[in-house]
Amino acid sequence: MSRFSSISAEELVRACAESNDNAAWEEFVQRFHRPIGLSIVRTAYQWGDVPRQLLDDLIQETYLKLCADRCQLLLEFAIQHPESVVGYIKTIAANVTHDYFRSRYSQKRGAGQRQESLDGIDPTTEAQSLSAPGAIERQILLRQIDKCLETSATGPDQERDRLIFWLYYRQGMSAKAIANLPSVGLTAKGVESAILRLTRLVRKQIVGMRLDATEEKERGEKGFLPAESY
Repeated sequence: MSRFSSISAEELVRACAESNDNAAWEEFVQRFHRPIGLSIVRTAYQWGDVPRQLLDDLIQETYLKLCADRCQLLLEFAIQHPESVVGYIKTIAANVTHDYFRSRYSQKRGAGQRQESLDGIDPTTEAQSLSAPGAIERQILLRQIDKCLETSATGPDQERDRLIFWLYYRQGMSAKAIANLPSVGLTAKGVESAILRLTRLVRKQIVGMRLDATEEKERGEKGFLPAESY
């Protein structure tokens, strides 16, 4: 029996995120492989007959999604909502599967639009368009956005709102899928309203930050020294 077999889901996710311990990852696969597989099978068969090889590919894609950025989003969710880790993982698996088939059938129709959008914005392209080509610039931008969320999303629902925002924009989860998470406590319409509100707040702050940076640069080019230089 592995030393990780008796720890909680939150502790297991933390162990996987913060170390390269093979035993932790083996326990992760052993514990969550069945829920992931069942979620994918149930979702995939809504679209018709699915070959076994495709199911295996979708399982691997789900693991890649969960492990992205050293499991950052999964770890954040596990810390904030330890009782809902399995539900979160199953939702990610279902979302990966739906995304695959939506993409497949939209290509056949000659269209490539996602079903969910706000203000005409595709969540995936929005994240890409806001990002600079380099990884460092992207990380800086993500930190700026998270800082905006910290200052804009205030009150008792601050952490929930930040979670909704990142699940939508970084994981690509639909409003309906996010609403299905037990710890969110909102309807799909409520999630959409939260995303719209947060998106507007973040955009306003990011634009303001860029204007301030431009003005500061122009002052510097005109020969003014920054305050800390005096």
